Amino acid sequence: MSFLIHCLYRPGGAADRLPIRRAHIHYMLDWLPVTVFGSAILSADGTQAAGMVVALDVDSETEVRRFIASEPYCSAGLFDTITVNPLVQMTPPYTRAVLERELEKCQ
Repeated sequence: MSFLIHCLYRPGGAADRLPIRRAHIHYMLDWLPVTVFGSAILSADGTQAAGMVVALDVDSETEVRRFIASEPYCSAGLFDTITVNPLVQMTPPYTRAVLERELEKCQ
């Protein structure tokens, strides 16, 4: 079953994520085999990071909670809200190369 994890940053969370973005991307690479898709959520004007969404194809919500508990942004307390909903997958995920390109952008 797939689950959608929807996370919105607390005030200052978007800026606070930058020092741990590398750890976040490495974490997402570890979870890539069960990732349906993942994306940053942008502000209404598209200029600021506002949060993230991740869809995982896992056996149970317990696995989703394990993902959340260890995800670097979540562990750092960057989010005001985190919601989880069951999901029906309709499109395929991106490849590993997308995350590897983003990793190269990290300082």
